[in-house]
Amino acid sequence: QIQLPKKLKEELFSMASATKRGFSASRKEREQVRSIIYDLMKYNPTKEPAASYYTSTPNEPSGPSLSGKWTLIYTDAPDITSLDPSTSSLPSLLPSTAKLGRIGQECNPPFIKNVIEWEKPDWIPTSLPLVGTDSSSSTILQKVCCEASSSPTNPKIVNLKLVGLDLASGGTSSSSSSSSSKNSDSFLETIQEVGLLPTLLKQNPIELRGVITLPFGTFEILYLDEELRIIKTGQNYLAVNVRQKGTEEWF
Repeated sequence: QIQLPKKLKEELFSMASATKRGFSASRKEREQVRSIIYDLMKYNPTKEPAASYYTSTPNEPSGPSLSGKWTLIYTDAPDITSLDPSTSSLPSLLPSTAKLGRIGQECNPPFIKNVIEWEKPDWIPTSLPLVGTDSSSSTILQKVCCEASSSPTNPKIVNLKLVGLDLASGGTSSSSSSSSSKNSDSFLETIQEVGLLPTLLKQNPIELRGVITLPFGTFEILYLDEELRIIKTGQNYLAVNVRQKGTEEWF
């Protein structure tokens, strides 16, 4: 009995990897993952997983917390799985000049930011000017910023309001970390290494905030421990994330 949650988590991780984050999952595989998740949620060790987002009496729980940085390993939400045309049968609005990278979420009360990493597509040669020679550093982070709230009466439900959009440079570059990063030579070296747009965003990240907030849905936390978080959206879609730790952080 004690080993059952561990076994279910292993099965979940295996299915997430085999289906490429759920992007290539068949209907049968999605049903299998959903069954594993519903079995695992019975062993949820956290009674108040959204405690750090309480609006009346916010507090950081002594146990596992929603706060932190998370990386998506599985979802069946079509608005996410349709972002990658290489694994999706749905029509995509993804521009040909961008390739989907990692997906994550930054939970820093009272905000939650949904983070999407865009990479340079493989077909663009590194010999072209201003596109960058280091693909791992030539990334752009798109962050949809939401204000989140919860309450002790519904400790597993998080309500979201859309407040803005951020654009930033992802990755790191050897040039930008030098002490002479502010001089023109270093600036040109960074452009050559990571590309023009990531370089500009690294120096001047964009934060767009509206004068009003808009409802952005809700999600229910089905399972939360120190390494794993599973949520169900208001549209009944699932998302499985693992917590970033130390050197694993990418945003």
